[in-house]
Amino acid sequence: MMRAILAAVLTLASVAGVSAQDRPNFEGTWQIDTATSRYYGGAPTEMITVDGSRMTISRTVAGSTASIVYMLDGTPTKNLVSVAGKQIEMTYTSRWEGNSLVTTIPGAVVNRTEKRSIAADGTMEVELTFDFFKQGKSESSIKLFIRVG
Repeated sequence: MMRAILAAVLTLASVAGVSAQDRPNFEGTWQIDTATSRYYGGAPTEMITVDGSRMTISRTVAGSTASIVYMLDGTPTKNLVSVAGKQIEMTYTSRWEGNSLVTTIPGAVVNRTEKRSIAADGTMEVELTFDFFKQGKSESSIKLFIRVG
């Protein structure tokens, strides 16, 4: 009986270890593929670094660099983002759904969900969903990125 329990525990531990190892590596420099993306707004090059459970995405626009921090362990992070020319604090909470990193960003007028994954061909797909809850509508876009560094 003890052997069966020990075998079950070891099996579960090895499956959990494989699952964590199979998570995609987002680290690198990514450039949007404008030919295949379906998106709204600009799309600067993204420089992604990963340090343990902390992922940072930096984007440079007109000589100004802004960085957003994502915690890969589900810990909420507060980031300052520019919205309509104003700096506001937004909370980012990420979780893994299989091999996709899903991040929710609630707002006063719109809730945003970002689903980030790596396709079999090595491209990074970022699906953005904007829920305008006061207006009862939702919009989505897909950005496809190519790793350039």
